[in-house]
Amino acid sequence: MKYLVDVYHHSLNKVGEELCGDQIRDLSTGGKTRMVLCDGLGSGVKANILATLSSEIIIKMLRYEIPLTEVIETVVASLPVDKRHNLSYTTKTVIEIDNTDLSFKIFNFNNPPILYYHDGKFTPLEFSNISILDKNVLFCRGTLHRGDLLIAMSDGIVHAGIGGAFNFEWNLEHITDYIQELLQFLPSNVRLIVEKVTAHTNELYGRKPSDDASLAGLLVRAKQHVMLLTGPPLDPAEDRVIAQRILEFQGTRIVCGGTTGKIVAAHSGQSVSVKPETARLEVPPMGSLPGVDLLTEGILTLSSVLEWIEATGGNENLLPKRDKSGAIQVADILLDADEITLLVGLKINPAYQNPDLPQSVSIRRNLMERIAECLTRLGKSVQLEFH
Repeated sequence: MKYLVDVYHHSLNKVGEELCGDQIRDLSTGGKTRMVLCDGLGSGVKANILATLSSEIIIKMLRYEIPLTEVIETVVASLPVDKRHNLSYTTKTVIEIDNTDLSFKIFNFNNPPILYYHDGKFTPLEFSNISILDKNVLFCRGTLHRGDLLIAMSDGIVHAGIGGAFNFEWNLEHITDYIQELLQFLPSNVRLIVEKVTAHTNELYGRKPSDDASLAGLLVRAKQHVMLLTGPPLDPAEDRVIAQRILEFQGTRIVCGGTTGKIVAAHSGQSVSVKPETARLEVPPMGSLPGVDLLTEGILTLSSVLEWIEATGGNENLLPKRDKSGAIQVADILLDADEITLLVGLKINPAYQNPDLPQSVSIRRNLMERIAECLTRLGKSVQLEFH
């Protein structure tokens, strides 16, 4: 699969409430990506319980691959209606996308309309009314393409205003235009799009939301593939094979280590140059090598990479973007990647370690195992190879 569906969501709690009355869940399993947004009636503990109950029922049934229509029927039947207001205790939006052909289904029950962007522009979806247990539910199906964005929201986003009054400069049409403008500058960053919309909504509330407000984005983008090579192989006969793998890799190519860079350069017929302006107190300068996207020093740089990954909690937006040091750039690429191959040569550099120590306790090996573990916890697909 060349593409993936990137899902991100963010919620604002009603002022004075510790619990959010909106609940969003997402699930990627069985070749499908699902997102559920439930808005509990009212706010506070009661709304939170109702929304949590609805969302957990839906996600659990989807996890067992129960057909989506049956899931919606079950939830509609199992949750009561507020008799005084004649309203369902929760509103619900469920989006299901097939990761293979990018076909999608949307069920929307009393939440604001779903926004769809194709080729960077808002494109209205055609919904039909279907009856499920005498309840009107909006249904839509179609096929997504690379760069397409779906936005779901609770009514707290649309109703933003100070003192409980609506802000008529922030209706659904303005929200639609605002997201379209963001998409022009952030065509592949659903996290920032969602965070900027909710931050603007919060400002319109005067930072005191009078309702829970939630936004979820589902963006189709190309997978980011990265290969990182560090350390010479134990067997020099493998040098050519490893060099060819990194040079022929279809994706971002990173080489960490002076000796490793020389091996790749020797087999590519190119030469390494140094970038002294990228040197830092804790990290040596980067280099440049045609055919490689990033060339850095080895152990010290990778140690700093691990520190940055841990310090940011995996959020690449927290990296100091103006710092063009090798460690920052490597960390940024790894945190933005989806599938990562780590090629680790186990020939020990005596400058860093006693060569008499066993391979299992080499600094490079342990360091790369920790980096791989961190990236795996962040949801990356990581392949770690030792040579």
